Amino acid sequence: MVKQTSLMKDIHAIVSQCDRCGTCRLFCPLFAVKDIENSNARGKVNIARALVEGGLEPTPDVMAAVNFCLLCRACVDNCPSKIKTDEAMIAVRQHLADSAGGISLKHKILGGLLKRRALTKMAATAFRVLRQTKLNRVLPQGLVPSNFTRDQFLASYAGPAALGSQAAESTVAISASTKVAYFHGCGMRRMFPDAATETVIILKSVGTPQTPDNSCCGLPHLAHGLREDFLALAKENIRLFSEADVVVCDCASCSSSLKHIAKYFADDPEWKEQAEKFAGKIMDLTEYLIQVNYQPRQRVTATMTFHEPCHLGRGQGVRKQPRQLLAAAGNFVEMSNADACCGGAGSFHLDYPEIADALLAKKRAAIEKSGAEVVVTECPACLAQLSKIAEKSGGKIRALHISQVI
Repeated sequence: MVKQTSLMKDIHAIVSQCDRCGTCRLFCPLFAVKDIENSNARGKVNIARALVEGGLEPTPDVMAAVNFCLLCRACVDNCPSKIKTDEAMIAVRQHLADSAGGISLKHKILGGLLKRRALTKMAATAFRVLRQTKLNRVLPQGLVPSNFTRDQFLASYAGPAALGSQAAESTVAISASTKVAYFHGCGMRRMFPDAATETVIILKSVGTPQTPDNSCCGLPHLAHGLREDFLALAKENIRLFSEADVVVCDCASCSSSLKHIAKYFADDPEWKEQAEKFAGKIMDLTEYLIQVNYQPRQRVTATMTFHEPCHLGRGQGVRKQPRQLLAAAGNFVEMSNADACCGGAGSFHLDYPEIADALLAKKRAAIEKSGAEVVVTECPACLAQLSKIAEKSGGKIRALHISQVI
């Protein structure tokens, strides 16, 4: 047994629980595409165990196998022992970064960009110009009733009205005096500024949200061996949102990361309590809207279905709320395997485009089978993937963020 660092002990505590039953092989999206052992959770856990026990060197092949993971948690949800393989892989990546320089230049550059708010805002401005942020490009003709003008769409925000008796469960108590803030994710800011604008408009229809100029949630840094940057960004966001009672986020990856931020400060006496308090403030957009009894501001005529982001359903347990809102907004149909990963997974679709396309093909088949004209989601990486389906459909399918249809 090699001398173990604190990080290696954390890894071993997770992977030592695996009894190698192989159940994960039935649910791993990557194993279904690439039928080799180290593509599924059991294979990756075996690699992690061998690394911390000294039976395996941190070679480029080992690093490649560890990086080849969606962090989608499909294995965790279906594992009899609930082995947190995603957390183990994040920790192994950090271990490899610390001990063997296992951080790619691409992720170093991306991490550096996302650390600087000014650069992220500049990129967002460029995207906004390129995408020509006009509502008629976000909501093509036929999505809303013909007698509902776009001026009316912008002007008509229904006051709070009950969506039914199924209120979302939350530990956050919301009242008229609750100070609500919006967390502006980098993906929303840079890739889908139109949708982020719609989110703010919705939040303003039910209150007066604070809109601090927040930093990145840090997930890209945490996932790729840049933990110190992640911790620095977390501290900055904790300070920025110290006056808010509730922090609403319309990016599933951001909200999931922020809700679980406290565990990374568990051994830090200075920040532990602040991190726990901050994590308790975080709410997904749909989670918040259901709790305040938000009424969708329009009636959508097109048939809609929902692609459930991995970080929303499996990451936060937020499943019924977006579906409730879509059902209240119009004709909602459930597609098969709605929670199956689309291949977006942060930068995975950029790192492994062929594998991501194979996963996306399965998602397209499910959408087409559902008969939906609009596929809705709540994650910019997912929306980027689904937009490819929309483009290939020749206008038969549209891909939108949920804030754009409710």
